[in-house]
Amino acid sequence: MEKQPGGEDDCVDSGAETGGSEYSRMSSTSSELSVEGIQDPFLVSVHIITDPGESKTLQQAIDKLLAWIHPDLQLFRVSERRVPKKRRKPVKAGVSQPALAIILFLQEEYGEEPILQLHETFQRPPWHYHHTELMHGKFLPYMPCSQDFYTLAPETPLWAIRPVHYGKEMIRFTIYCRNENFGDILKLYELILKRPVCQKKADFCVFPVYSNMEIDIQFSLKKLPKGQVPMTTESAVLEFRVKDVGQLVPLLPNPCSPISEDRWQTEDHDGNRILLQQARSWCRKAAKQSKQPYPPLSTDSHFTTLPAFLPQSHLSISEQPQEMGQKKGKRVLLVNGSSGSTLSIQKVPR
Repeated sequence: MEKQPGGEDDCVDSGAETGGSEYSRMSSTSSELSVEGIQDPFLVSVHIITDPGESKTLQQAIDKLLAWIHPDLQLFRVSERRVPKKRRKPVKAGVSQPALAIILFLQEEYGEEPILQLHETFQRPPWHYHHTELMHGKFLPYMPCSQDFYTLAPETPLWAIRPVHYGKEMIRFTIYCRNENFGDILKLYELILKRPVCQKKADFCVFPVYSNMEIDIQFSLKKLPKGQVPMTTESAVLEFRVKDVGQLVPLLPNPCSPISEDRWQTEDHDGNRILLQQARSWCRKAAKQSKQPYPPLSTDSHFTTLPAFLPQSHLSISEQPQEMGQKKGKRVLLVNGSSGSTLSIQKVPR
């Protein structure tokens, strides 16, 4: 990709400017956004694997960032590999674009201070500046007409924040795709997510993942210009909860193999690893695991023995940390402790 760290690029945008568009106000019915009829904010999540001794620092950095949107919504699980990973040789600038990005859209109604504070946070370790993209559209006076991207560690996703001019706050997972594979990858994730896109352009599309009165979670695909090659995030992998892995496996373009009782592993057309979790298995285990600490997470490079993990948000409210959010009220994730089914997210005034 023709961009260098410290430089700017006006050719490829991440879709960040659509955060305040009419698409950000779209919300589907529960039946369209559910597995077995129940909305699941953890339908898409990310596993991040770090070198020994780094997981706590990275997990805390991610949790603090996500707390600005929802303090209980833990979509990222960081764990450590057994031995430090030997890094690949530095790649050319033309192939330095990580394939996965996380973009957070924050309400501007809280003023410029929270967003500026987050920008300051990105200037300190463990965050590292990666690159800047020029943006199009109208932005707030205190926001530059560009988008800075940051990373936490090598071979992990890009991160960025944008203000939401209207509509809800949002977490968006974005995969950058090879130009020639965009169409096939779109069909693959449409098959996995079992829902249509809510926004589609020639080089960009958005899938709704979860929606309530205050937040949206989205999954998007961005087609890169011809000749630009996304770099797979070898130390991070996306996980999707699916209703029936057995029915899905024969329809996948690449081999899909079981790595645990309820998880399967495959790849998309660009070589991005995908974990598929049987949704029913998660529901059966939720009550049992909610009473136990996190199980150890396998950290080998191919995730061959990755056990199930239960996001902290699925613990009963009495077991949740009593940390308040950074905003006027705390948003509480209400969970049915017996089944693990998410009921609702409500804002509780102070």
